[in-house]
Amino acid sequence: MKNGTAREFAETLRELEKIGFCGLCYRSVEKSGSVLCRICADKKRDHAVIAVVEKESDMQNLEKMEAYRGLYHVLGGVVSPLDSESTKGLHLKELYKRVENLLNPIRDNPPQAAGAAPAAARSVRASSNGGTISNGARKCEVILATNTTTEGDTTALYIERILAPLAEKHAGLKISRLGRGLSLGSELEYADEVTLKNALTNRR
Repeated sequence: MKNGTAREFAETLRELEKIGFCGLCYRSVEKSGSVLCRICADKKRDHAVIAVVEKESDMQNLEKMEAYRGLYHVLGGVVSPLDSESTKGLHLKELYKRVENLLNPIRDNPPQAAGAAPAAARSVRASSNGGTISNGARKCEVILATNTTTEGDTTALYIERILAPLAEKHAGLKISRLGRGLSLGSELEYADEVTLKNALTNRR
């Protein structure tokens, strides 16, 4: 390896070491003193609404339209109907626990976010317990913002299935999907602003 190439490689590794993941939504962020990303730490956003996306670029496209004021959950991939191992590595258990924390009262010692230090985990728990209380019941909406592809539909159905026990126990849990506007086989990453707004407004 030439000296110039070796230096570039070493510099790339140093830059990668600065990157971590938000302890709540799992988007990539530059490591800092906070375990939460800018969006998850924003108290003005609706912490009881979670848009579940396949990848970070989908989240960024939704964020660009400046019409969605909830939070996100980045799965880090999709569930493939042809690959029984495809669920491994996806942030599915974390999504379940996050929704469960929203629907249940704050416990003295709730589970920590994966990889979060004890002190930092308190920030995650505070953000996770943002459900609106109505008639004694907490509310939470999970928007399945997966792509309208075979894998995206499979992923959405899988999430509906794993969240079903929570939906049965908690009337305040609403699970919705993006509405019409996104054509079959399209990806959020490439959808225009008007299409995304219509899909979000008409979610069902």
